[in-house]
Amino acid sequence: MDNISIIVANIISIVSCTMMVLIGLIKNKNKILAAQCVQFTLMGVSHYLLGGMGGVWATVVSILRNLAFFKFKVTVPLKILFVVLSVVLSLGTVTFNPITWLPILATSLFTWVIDSEDIIKFKNVMILTVCMWFVYDAVHLNFISAAFDAFTVFSTGYSVWQIKKEQKAAESK
Repeated sequence: MDNISIIVANIISIVSCTMMVLIGLIKNKNKILAAQCVQFTLMGVSHYLLGGMGGVWATVVSILRNLAFFKFKVTVPLKILFVVLSVVLSLGTVTFNPITWLPILATSLFTWVIDSEDIIKFKNVMILTVCMWFVYDAVHLNFISAAFDAFTVFSTGYSVWQIKKEQKAAESK
């Protein structure tokens, strides 16, 4: 991997990651999923330039999943399909190093709770999966993404705190 690829990938990551942090502040799940499609596209390009094929396949599956879940009712068989798809697509391009499988694990976990009506649970899983991406990004020299992963954990955590505060205020009335 040459230095130009690393620089270009990290520049693309800045745009993608800025979106990711802002997505953490969104309180509507459909708006989160729509914004993620754009953000995942940029991040997939960045991962490709850095040779992180697990990240590429995870972002491709995430885009397809989000688009499908806008069109179709989320069902267990559909969730299983996307989990299997992410694993199968990754088998030929990902080594069996546990770090390289973190994006697939994160994508699978997020896919499993995507239909949760509990926005707190949904956002807590977002936090957990972004932590997995943090490790992956750091290992693959995607330093901008790793830093923004940390910012996203904080912005999403702040959003959870706000939602809980609003819920508590509503209960007090």
